[in-house]
Amino acid sequence: MSMIENIRKSRIEKVKEFEKRGINPYPSKSKRDTTANEIVSDYKGFEDKEVTVSGRIMLFRELGKIAFLKLKDNSGEIQLYLKKETLGEEFWKDLKLFDVGDFVDAKGTVCKTKTGEISVEVKALDILAKSIRPLPEKWIGLQDEDKRFRQRYLDFLVNPDAKEKIEKRAKLTKFLREFLWSKGFIEIENPSLEVNPAGAQAQPFKTHINAYDMDLYLRICAGELWQKMSTIGGFEKVFEIARVYRNEGVDADHNPEFTMLEFYWAYATLEDNIKFHEELFSNMVKEVVGDYKFEYQGKILDMTPPYKVVRYNDLFIEKLGIDLEKYDDLDELKKVAKEKGVELEDDLGWSTTIDQIFKQKVRSTLFEPVFVTDYPYILTPLAKRVENGKGDYVQMFQFIIDSMEMCRTYGELNNPLEQRERFEEQQESKKEGGDEENWTADYEFVEAMEYGMPPQSGSGLGIDRWVKVLTNAQSLRECIAYPIMKPEK
Repeated sequence: MSMIENIRKSRIEKVKEFEKRGINPYPSKSKRDTTANEIVSDYKGFEDKEVTVSGRIMLFRELGKIAFLKLKDNSGEIQLYLKKETLGEEFWKDLKLFDVGDFVDAKGTVCKTKTGEISVEVKALDILAKSIRPLPEKWIGLQDEDKRFRQRYLDFLVNPDAKEKIEKRAKLTKFLREFLWSKGFIEIENPSLEVNPAGAQAQPFKTHINAYDMDLYLRICAGELWQKMSTIGGFEKVFEIARVYRNEGVDADHNPEFTMLEFYWAYATLEDNIKFHEELFSNMVKEVVGDYKFEYQGKILDMTPPYKVVRYNDLFIEKLGIDLEKYDDLDELKKVAKEKGVELEDDLGWSTTIDQIFKQKVRSTLFEPVFVTDYPYILTPLAKRVENGKGDYVQMFQFIIDSMEMCRTYGELNNPLEQRERFEEQQESKKEGGDEENWTADYEFVEAMEYGMPPQSGSGLGIDRWVKVLTNAQSLRECIAYPIMKPEK
């Protein structure tokens, strides 16, 4: 039998011993009236006062006729000071029934020990939840990465940095929601199950609804087309913070399920949205981190607005010497790109080829925050063409930090005739092969557009990636409370 199984067996016996003595080791009610941090932060206000604190035992030292326990709650930690003469002989014998990991109520008087540590001198100690399995040793922590994510609750418990990342994530999400509401947006929930997984260039997850005996897909974006249809229906500023799903690989910057914010703003231009994003991002960073400058991946990232703005094709020229406007032959572009070290499969179509060149050799060189604007028309069927611009580009920008796309924003196409043509072009590209992750056409959306859709600008940003940046995390999995894991068995 393993050591853990021996400990588990011993603790189950303690559960039975509590019950034998008429004590419920899992009562429903706690008597807590004070938190650890309230006492520690205001000792003078609590000195000599009687309190009841509750939490988990994280340290247990018995030294003859006294014992010291470290109690942890969500606010922090405080020492419990137990004396045999205060608690009595009978209770002292029962002290062995308590272990590190147990949740307890501790009633007593706030004091300082001889070493000056703020403590609660315990008059009564009651079990709230008996732990059956031992916690990882606090001074060793939970180091194995697979085990950390597989048993994330233990990771949160013994690795404060892991818990802090999730707390900052919650703070970030709260800020985004409150910021948008303050600007006149309203949140409308959109379908998670879709007949047509449109709105992005990604592979969807497929499922089946028994009631209709039909296949459905998990959404790949936060309701882009649904939100635009809401603007057709008269809502001028809409958003949703939503979990979305893409059947793609897993790496430091990608996870099959992630959280997005998408919003759509009627009558706004792409230029309006650049200014809006500068205000949003700079305020968000200040709220979550406390400063515009902070350490990220061993460098200082400066998020002080305004941010640099550069055209997509200008970056190709600057980084690779490739002017996309001079190429109308796909094979010739592939040949030049391969000479520059870009890895390309021979059957890729135009959109995927350009996107791969950008991701591998252009975007990968960008660290400081930058708005990249004026993307080639072939890359998206949902954005308006640049008006009076040189070349065939669309009104689109990405905000990039450390080679990661942090948001994607369009001047939204609202001409239903052109939208239908673009969808048809994309579907033809799919038939010809080479662009497996091409956009899915949605002609019900086109029908809705024919009733009139106001000019607007819309944006989608990845919350997980922002948490990664703002918490200096190494991967998205650290920023997701419970990332999906392949079962061990």
